[in-house]
Amino acid sequence: MLGWIDVIFLIFAYMSLFFSFLFLVLFIKNRNRITKTNTLLSIPSVSILIPAYNEEKNIANTIRCVKKLIYPKGKLEVMVIDDGSTDRTYEIAKKLGIRVLRKQNQGKKAFALNYGLKHAKGELIACMDADSMPQSNSLMHAVKFFADEKVGAVTTSIFVRKPRNFIGLLQKIEYAMIVWTRKMLEYMESIYVTPGPLSVYRKSALNNVGGFDENNVTEDIEIAWRLLKEGYKIRMSTKSIVYTNIPYAFGAWWKQRLRWNIGGLQTTNKYKAGLFNRSYGTLGTFVIPFFSLSFIVSLLGFGIFVYLIGNWVYKFLSFSIVASSVGVSPIQHFELFYLPDLFTFFGIAILILSLVGIKIGLTIANKKITGVKGMFGLLIYISLYITIFPIILIHSFIRMGKGKTKW
Repeated sequence: MLGWIDVIFLIFAYMSLFFSFLFLVLFIKNRNRITKTNTLLSIPSVSILIPAYNEEKNIANTIRCVKKLIYPKGKLEVMVIDDGSTDRTYEIAKKLGIRVLRKQNQGKKAFALNYGLKHAKGELIACMDADSMPQSNSLMHAVKFFADEKVGAVTTSIFVRKPRNFIGLLQKIEYAMIVWTRKMLEYMESIYVTPGPLSVYRKSALNNVGGFDENNVTEDIEIAWRLLKEGYKIRMSTKSIVYTNIPYAFGAWWKQRLRWNIGGLQTTNKYKAGLFNRSYGTLGTFVIPFFSLSFIVSLLGFGIFVYLIGNWVYKFLSFSIVASSVGVSPIQHFELFYLPDLFTFFGIAILILSLVGIKIGLTIANKKITGVKGMFGLLIYISLYITIFPIILIHSFIRMGKGKTKW
């Protein structure tokens, strides 16, 4: 008879295998469409909004990259929204000949984006972080998707800029994985985030849904959900490549992921009435369930991991105490605890599918992981890096419970 831990493991294994197979099938079915774009009959005007708060170290590089974008200059408007910076962000942006709007800092990027939206003249709104480095053709590739009038937003391929340490290597793998899984979600009309490094929106769509949510710490998740709810399509432009700076210190990385999780939890709570609600479209029938299940799978997986490690440690310590009391070496006689064959099979299947997914992700992203350091990074990514995520999620729940949602 199965115990409770066995049942939990089976639930975790089933959900993990289901979503792994789902993405694999989507890839096989759509592999020839991944880099395809639409054909524009006319080139739309674009306003690029770059919210910046104390970005004196990054803003010049971002502006230089924007100036190299291949796009008709008469169709392009660029604005930096100086969100109450106390450093030289404003002066640097002005010297580089960019229009700069100044406003009082209000604590969230959404305020700056909405402020810029009010002044933007373009048919499309491109939102870009102040530490983003888009390739010269990234914007042109992205806007082609707006040939479909039902498209409300287009997101891009975001990669790590020059990873310089081991945590940077792990994020390089992670970002490549995000690119291919997000493209697969497009084929289910279920892209659930339009990230800040570079996403492009139809201005009329943003105005129709009321702009960005100023109460959410991850406005890029919430706006995607709202667009889906209102029937707009979201596309992923794999050819639009953007590089972004990442946190290299563990504490900064943890803080970033806390914000992502809390924003996701805020958004899930806001749209909880849409769970399995067909009137919400794919937001209700897939995105909200998928998002919610991802939390559950993460916590279940972590719970199983903690239980197995704890059970092994408990058995080892118990055996050691008894063995030592009779003069027997516990190290030489202790037997490792093995899961039943069925569970071993599930574990191996999940591992194999994870490796296949990583291989596909790196191939689509045109990224290579080589050498001893690279192989070690892949091993740590699969075994340890993703194991940390549930701990951050638990921390996020605790912060939410305490009402600590400000940065």
